[in-house]
Amino acid sequence: TNGGTVFRWSAHENTVLSSLLSSSEISCLLSVEEHAALSALLNNGSHAMIDLCKLAQNYFYVDGSGGSSSIKKLLTPTMTVSSHLRDIYEKPSYNGKNFKDFQWFRRDTNGNIVDPYELLLQREDDSELSQNDRVAHGIAAAAAFHELQSNNHMDASERERLESSLLRYCELDTLAMVMIV
Repeated sequence: TNGGTVFRWSAHENTVLSSLLSSSEISCLLSVEEHAALSALLNNGSHAMIDLCKLAQNYFYVDGSGGSSSIKKLLTPTMTVSSHLRDIYEKPSYNGKNFKDFQWFRRDTNGNIVDPYELLLQREDDSELSQNDRVAHGIAAAAAFHELQSNNHMDASERERLESSLLRYCELDTLAMVMIV
């Protein structure tokens, strides 16, 4: 490894990575070095991922989350109480790998913070995707990943739109960890 720290939220990522590495279909696609590097990230690995959900469970509470440690349940309440996040994200100035000049901090007509995951459903550049194909939660992400891996009949533009939607969801999940912690 190159010395960086890999973060995750909850056990899910560890479970999925472990499952993928033990799958003969996947592991045969990896070099010995890639397999070793990914195995090192598992719970008992030499470079295990850090679970930020445990940190949130033990040391973080925000009103409006219902006591949940779910990243989806914590993000909007955290944004609601944080003037720092408002100052950073209320302007259309967020630029990431999958977003350009995006505004994460938005209010609805009642003055409430709009859930950033809901903003993924409203993206105009996804207008050709059906509402069911827009990735804004974990089950949709898993379905999109499966579709991208198994559907050989998908045309290139549809594949690109679905992949972009999945990548935006993954980027928001990563950004949410940063915002919350």
